[in-house]
Amino acid sequence: MQIKLLDKITDEYQKEWIVTWFFLSVCALTAVFWQTTEHTIKDWFFLGVSLVGLLCVVSLSFRRNVAGNGLGILATAGESMVQANAGSVGLMLAPMFNFFTHAYGLYYWTKNIDGDGNMLPKSANKAVWGITLTFIVIGLALFPTVNDWLASKGYLVIDDDGSKFLGMIDFFWINVVAFVLSITAQATMIMRYSFNWWLWIAVNAVWLIVNLMTQNYIFAIQTMVYQVNAIVGLYEWHRSEINAK
Repeated sequence: MQIKLLDKITDEYQKEWIVTWFFLSVCALTAVFWQTTEHTIKDWFFLGVSLVGLLCVVSLSFRRNVAGNGLGILATAGESMVQANAGSVGLMLAPMFNFFTHAYGLYYWTKNIDGDGNMLPKSANKAVWGITLTFIVIGLALFPTVNDWLASKGYLVIDDDGSKFLGMIDFFWINVVAFVLSITAQATMIMRYSFNWWLWIAVNAVWLIVNLMTQNYIFAIQTMVYQVNAIVGLYEWHRSEINAK
Protein backbone atom coordinates (compact mmCIF):
# COMPACT_ATOMS: atom_id res chain seq x y z
CA MET A 1 0.00 0.00 0.00
CA GLN A 2 1.37 3.39 -0.98
CA ILE A 3 1.00 6.44 1.26
CA LYS A 4 1.90 9.67 -0.55
CA LEU A 5 3.07 11.51 2.58
CA LEU A 6 5.39 8.68 3.57
CA ASP A 7 6.61 8.41 -0.03
CA LYS A 8 7.67 12.07 0.17
CA ILE A 9 9.28 11.68 3.60
CA THR A 10 11.28 8.61 2.63
CA ASP A 11 12.39 9.93 -0.75
CA GLU A 12 12.15 13.53 -1.97
CA TYR A 13 12.04 15.21 1.45
CA GLN A 14 14.14 12.71 3.37
CA LYS A 15 16.75 15.21 4.64
CA GLU A 16 14.10 17.77 5.54
CA TRP A 17 12.17 15.14 7.48
CA ILE A 18 15.21 13.96 9.42
CA VAL A 19 16.16 17.53 10.41
CA THR A 20 12.58 18.44 11.39
CA TRP A 21 11.97 15.21 13.33
CA PHE A 22 15.28 15.51 15.17
CA PHE A 23 14.79 19.22 16.00
CA LEU A 24 11.27 18.70 17.38
CA SER A 25 12.41 15.61 19.31
CA VAL A 26 15.31 17.51 20.90
CA CYS A 27 12.97 20.35 21.87
CA ALA A 28 10.52 17.92 23.50
CA LEU A 29 13.22 15.99 25.39
CA THR A 30 14.96 19.17 26.55
CA ALA A 31 11.70 20.68 27.80
CA VAL A 32 10.91 17.57 29.85
CA PHE A 33 14.51 17.48 31.08
CA TRP A 34 14.30 21.01 32.47
CA GLN A 35 10.90 20.46 34.07
CA THR A 36 11.31 17.00 35.61
CA THR A 37 14.97 16.64 36.66
CA GLU A 38 17.34 18.31 39.09
CA HIS A 39 19.93 18.85 36.31
CA THR A 40 22.59 16.75 37.99
CA ILE A 41 25.57 15.37 36.09
CA LYS A 42 23.73 12.05 35.81
CA ASP A 43 20.66 13.83 34.42
CA TRP A 44 22.77 15.59 31.79
CA PHE A 45 24.41 12.31 30.86
CA PHE A 46 20.99 10.69 30.62
CA LEU A 47 19.84 13.46 28.27
CA GLY A 48 23.01 13.10 26.19
CA VAL A 49 22.43 9.36 25.80
CA SER A 50 18.85 10.06 24.71
CA LEU A 51 20.00 12.51 22.04
CA VAL A 52 22.53 10.02 20.67
CA GLY A 53 19.71 7.48 20.64
CA LEU A 54 17.63 9.81 18.46
CA LEU A 55 20.38 10.03 15.85
CA CYS A 56 20.84 6.27 16.03
CA VAL A 57 17.22 5.28 15.42
CA VAL A 58 16.58 7.76 12.61
CA SER A 59 19.76 6.52 10.88
CA LEU A 60 18.60 2.93 11.25
CA SER A 61 15.18 3.74 9.84
CA PHE A 62 16.86 5.07 6.68
CA ARG A 63 19.24 2.07 6.54
CA ARG A 64 22.47 3.98 7.29
CA ASN A 65 25.02 1.48 8.55
CA VAL A 66 27.85 3.53 10.10
CA ALA A 67 25.57 6.22 11.55
CA GLY A 68 22.93 3.75 12.74
CA ASN A 69 25.04 0.95 14.17
CA GLY A 70 27.98 3.19 15.09
CA LEU A 71 25.82 5.55 17.13
CA GLY A 72 23.94 2.50 18.40
CA ILE A 73 27.15 1.27 19.99
CA LEU A 74 27.62 4.63 21.73
CA ALA A 75 23.98 4.86 22.85
CA THR A 76 23.83 1.34 24.28
CA ALA A 77 27.17 1.78 26.04
CA GLY A 78 25.76 4.95 27.60
CA GLU A 79 22.55 3.19 28.63
CA SER A 80 24.57 0.45 30.33
CA MET A 81 26.54 3.08 32.26
CA VAL A 82 23.33 4.83 33.32
CA GLN A 83 21.82 1.58 34.60
CA ALA A 84 25.04 0.61 36.38
CA ASN A 85 25.24 4.04 38.02
CA ALA A 86 21.63 3.68 39.18
CA GLY A 87 22.40 0.25 40.65
CA SER A 88 20.13 -1.51 38.14
CA VAL A 89 22.73 -4.10 37.21
CA GLY A 90 20.19 -6.47 35.68
CA LEU A 91 18.85 -3.83 33.32
CA MET A 92 22.33 -3.58 31.84
CA LEU A 93 21.65 -6.86 30.04
CA ALA A 94 19.47 -5.50 27.23
CA PRO A 95 21.80 -2.56 26.36
CA MET A 96 24.78 -4.93 26.49
CA PHE A 97 22.99 -7.32 24.11
CA ASN A 98 22.17 -4.42 21.79
CA PHE A 99 25.77 -3.16 22.00
CA PHE A 100 27.14 -6.40 20.56
CA THR A 101 24.40 -6.67 17.92
CA HIS A 102 25.21 -3.16 16.68
CA ALA A 103 28.90 -4.10 16.56
CA TYR A 104 27.99 -7.14 14.44
CA GLY A 105 25.65 -5.00 12.33
CA LEU A 106 28.54 -2.71 11.35
CA TYR A 107 30.19 -5.71 9.70
CA TYR A 108 27.12 -7.58 8.44
CA TRP A 109 25.36 -4.61 6.84
CA THR A 110 28.42 -3.67 4.77
CA LYS A 111 28.03 -7.03 3.00
CA ASN A 112 24.49 -6.18 1.91
CA ILE A 113 24.24 -2.67 0.46
CA ASP A 114 22.57 -1.04 -2.52
CA GLY A 115 24.06 1.33 -5.08
CA ASP A 116 23.72 4.27 -2.67
CA GLY A 117 25.64 2.46 0.05
CA ASN A 118 22.56 1.83 2.20
CA MET A 119 21.68 -1.54 3.69
CA LEU A 120 19.37 -3.77 1.65
CA PRO A 121 16.50 -5.10 3.81
CA LYS A 122 15.06 -8.54 3.20
CA SER A 123 11.63 -10.05 3.62
CA ALA A 124 10.94 -12.91 5.99
CA ASN A 125 9.41 -16.20 4.93
CA LYS A 126 6.96 -18.15 7.06
CA ALA A 127 9.77 -20.09 8.71
CA VAL A 128 11.44 -16.90 9.97
CA TRP A 129 8.14 -15.56 11.25
CA GLY A 130 7.53 -18.87 13.02
CA ILE A 131 10.98 -18.94 14.59
CA THR A 132 10.59 -15.34 15.78
CA LEU A 133 7.20 -15.94 17.36
CA THR A 134 8.48 -19.15 18.95
CA PHE A 135 11.43 -17.25 20.42
CA ILE A 136 9.05 -14.66 21.89
CA VAL A 137 6.76 -17.31 23.43
CA ILE A 138 9.69 -19.26 24.92
CA GLY A 139 11.25 -16.04 26.17
CA LEU A 140 8.05 -14.98 27.93
CA ALA A 141 7.65 -18.45 29.47
CA LEU A 142 11.23 -18.74 30.72
CA PHE A 143 11.84 -15.14 31.76
CA PRO A 144 10.43 -15.37 35.31
CA THR A 145 12.66 -18.37 36.03
CA VAL A 146 15.72 -16.69 34.52
CA ASN A 147 14.91 -13.48 36.37
CA ASP A 148 14.71 -15.35 39.69
CA TRP A 149 18.01 -17.10 38.98
CA LEU A 150 19.70 -13.80 38.17
CA ALA A 151 18.23 -12.32 41.35
CA SER A 152 19.81 -15.13 43.38
CA LYS A 153 23.15 -14.08 41.84
CA GLY A 154 22.54 -10.41 42.61
CA TYR A 155 21.51 -9.39 39.08
CA LEU A 156 17.74 -8.88 39.28
CA VAL A 157 16.43 -7.64 35.92
CA ILE A 158 12.84 -6.79 36.82
CA ASP A 159 11.49 -6.45 40.35
CA ASP A 160 8.00 -7.81 41.04
CA ASP A 161 6.69 -5.12 43.39
CA GLY A 162 3.02 -6.08 43.06
CA SER A 163 1.99 -2.91 41.21
CA LYS A 164 -0.61 -3.12 38.46
CA PHE A 165 -1.47 -1.15 35.32
CA LEU A 166 -5.05 0.16 35.47
CA GLY A 167 -5.43 -2.05 38.53
CA MET A 168 -5.59 -5.16 36.35
CA ILE A 169 -2.27 -6.08 34.67
CA ASP A 170 0.84 -6.88 36.71
CA PHE A 171 3.54 -4.31 36.11
CA PHE A 172 6.04 -7.16 36.28
CA TRP A 173 4.57 -8.83 33.19
CA ILE A 174 4.41 -5.54 31.29
CA ASN A 175 8.16 -5.25 31.86
CA VAL A 176 8.73 -8.85 30.84
CA VAL A 177 6.86 -8.37 27.55
CA ALA A 178 8.77 -5.15 26.84
CA PHE A 179 12.12 -6.80 27.61
CA VAL A 180 11.56 -9.90 25.46
CA LEU A 181 10.04 -7.98 22.53
CA SER A 182 12.82 -5.38 22.49
CA ILE A 183 15.57 -8.00 22.31
CA THR A 184 13.71 -9.85 19.54
CA ALA A 185 13.11 -6.63 17.59
CA GLN A 186 16.78 -5.70 17.88
CA ALA A 187 17.94 -9.11 16.63
CA THR A 188 15.59 -9.10 13.63
CA MET A 189 16.66 -5.55 12.75
CA ILE A 190 20.34 -6.46 12.69
CA MET A 191 19.47 -9.51 10.55
CA ARG A 192 17.88 -7.03 8.07
CA TYR A 193 14.30 -8.31 8.27
CA SER A 194 11.96 -5.44 7.48
CA PHE A 195 9.22 -6.78 9.76
CA ASN A 196 11.38 -5.80 12.75
CA TRP A 197 9.66 -2.43 12.72
CA TRP A 198 6.31 -4.06 13.53
CA LEU A 199 8.00 -5.41 16.66
CA TRP A 200 9.46 -2.00 17.51
CA ILE A 201 6.01 -0.43 17.19
CA ALA A 202 4.73 -2.97 19.74
CA VAL A 203 7.82 -2.43 21.93
CA ASN A 204 7.36 1.34 21.97
CA ALA A 205 3.71 1.01 22.95
CA VAL A 206 4.59 -1.24 25.90
CA TRP A 207 7.60 0.82 26.99
CA LEU A 208 5.44 3.96 27.00
CA ILE A 209 3.26 2.33 29.66
CA VAL A 210 6.35 1.35 31.66
CA ASN A 211 7.85 4.84 31.49
CA LEU A 212 4.62 6.57 32.46
CA MET A 213 4.07 4.23 35.41
CA THR A 214 7.63 4.84 36.66
CA GLN A 215 7.35 8.60 35.99
CA ASN A 216 10.33 8.43 33.64
CA TYR A 217 9.02 11.27 31.53
CA ILE A 218 12.17 11.83 29.47
CA PHE A 219 12.03 8.28 28.20
CA ALA A 220 8.25 8.49 27.81
CA ILE A 221 8.74 11.38 25.37
CA GLN A 222 11.61 9.51 23.74
CA THR A 223 9.38 6.47 23.27
CA MET A 224 6.72 8.55 21.52
CA VAL A 225 9.18 10.13 19.09
CA TYR A 226 10.67 6.66 18.53
CA GLN A 227 7.19 5.46 17.61
CA VAL A 228 6.90 8.07 14.86
CA ASN A 229 10.31 7.01 13.57
CA ALA A 230 9.33 3.32 13.71
CA ILE A 231 6.35 3.96 11.43
CA VAL A 232 8.57 5.80 8.94
CA GLY A 233 11.21 3.07 9.24
CA LEU A 234 8.64 0.36 8.52
CA TYR A 235 7.52 2.13 5.37
CA GLU A 236 11.07 2.92 4.21
CA TRP A 237 12.35 -0.64 4.68
CA HIS A 238 9.34 -2.21 2.95
CA ARG A 239 9.56 0.30 0.10
CA SER A 240 13.28 -0.45 -0.36
CA GLU A 241 12.58 -4.16 -0.20
CA ILE A 242 9.98 -3.90 -2.97
CA ASN A 243 12.20 -1.67 -5.14
CA ALA A 244 15.06 -4.15 -4.81
CA LYS A 245 12.83 -6.90 -6.19
